[in-house]
Amino acid sequence: MEYINPADMRAIDLNSACFGAGFKRLMDNAGRVVFEELEKIENLGEKKIAFLCGPGNNGGDGLVAAAWLIEAGHRPSVYLVGSKADVKTREAKTALKNLLEKGGTIVEVPSEGEIDFNADLIVDALLGTGIVGEPREPYQSIIHRVNDSRAFKVSVDVPSGLGSTTVVKADIVISLHKAKKGLKEYNLVVRDIGIPVKAQTHVGPGNLITNLRRSVDSHKGDNGRVMVVGGSTDFSGAPVLTGLGAFGAGADLVTLFVPETILESARTSTPDFIVRSYEGRHLNTVAVEEILDFSRGQDVCVIGPGLGVSDETKEALNTLLFRIEIPVVIDADALKLLNVKLLKRLKAVVTPHAVEFKILTGDALPDSLEGRKKAVEKWARALSTTLLLKSPVDIIASSDGGTKLNETGNPGMTVGGTGDVLAGVVGGFISQGVTLFDAASIAAFVCGAAGDQLQIFKGYGYTASDVAREIPYTVKRFFDLYG
Repeated sequence: MEYINPADMRAIDLNSACFGAGFKRLMDNAGRVVFEELEKIENLGEKKIAFLCGPGNNGGDGLVAAAWLIEAGHRPSVYLVGSKADVKTREAKTALKNLLEKGGTIVEVPSEGEIDFNADLIVDALLGTGIVGEPREPYQSIIHRVNDSRAFKVSVDVPSGLGSTTVVKADIVISLHKAKKGLKEYNLVVRDIGIPVKAQTHVGPGNLITNLRRSVDSHKGDNGRVMVVGGSTDFSGAPVLTGLGAFGAGADLVTLFVPETILESARTSTPDFIVRSYEGRHLNTVAVEEILDFSRGQDVCVIGPGLGVSDETKEALNTLLFRIEIPVVIDADALKLLNVKLLKRLKAVVTPHAVEFKILTGDALPDSLEGRKKAVEKWARALSTTLLLKSPVDIIASSDGGTKLNETGNPGMTVGGTGDVLAGVVGGFISQGVTLFDAASIAAFVCGAAGDQLQIFKGYGYTASDVAREIPYTVKRFFDLYG
């Protein structure tokens, strides 16, 4: 049986709304399948049934199931932690309203957790997968009361308190969509609730929201230090675009390491960057020690945008990658110069388009999406790296077998520099503690979505710097809609 962790399940739930299955439909489906499983219990009509519902969506699933039982002629007692006014989500509020309209009644459980029920069957819909750590009161007292009861216990999705020392001792768990991690020892029924396939195979707002949280107590630098090694005399703008992407992703500090010939250009691009330089017109071996010394205080290094492809740069790049200890995002010219054997020692995200993919691997990509997906997965494993293939449908694959597809974006993003921005966004997310695979996935999603927003207002006449400036607004929009 396949098991899923709570964070991945929450991401899938949030993605479902984006891919056509709204939260209300999922709650209605969840409540219906819980009802169907309860109906299978022998002599259900002779039993006193008690639903224990929390104010969140797990409780909403329970309220929907209770309403179905009422419609089928049963008379369950429904206990709600707190008051009806405490119900949190719009979907759970709708479920409560529907239950009351069908003739159900609610017993409000006070904050002290005092609850008095005499039941043969208890349906536990108190706490879902979003709870971490020990349950607080009144849930602790209620769970102890449930466990002291001799009633048959059915938990919705997970036993309340799963993963803590205070957990409902469920006789049956009706797990929704997939079995959750931690349920191997339980008598388990897994039911489909209509989650779209794309909510799992594609990256969406749920992956963004579950990965990107910051503490209110954080200080400057706590949310990411990104260094960008790039630029050359002929390509001064690329590292600037990468740095703007990193800032757009939420990084606190961005340092550009550039050759002295473009120092003033980088410095005057924006006052937000820290800019350091080294002698020469392009990356060279003399600069390697200084870059390595500085990297020890950074969270991630993005290397490649505008770097150039001289032999000296190739030697310097591979020397640097042989010794660097922090995660790296390898993009643009660095992909043409890279000794791929170094990837096995690196924590790296590699971001090629189709031509760069062939340079990197020696393989031309197939035309079909499925063929491309298999090729990217194959090479992510072979190179022990995370690959982000930039294409009409982006493909992100990790060395351990994870794969995501991304469909955001439009033909306007063929404008020069958008790949530099994307590399910076990947680095910005990594600097905030997001895993390499998730950072690559949500960066592709956010950059494409920013381009889609620009296309609505500007057609195809937007630039890479427009995309970089749109990134924070795009992130905020998804948090406002789904967070």
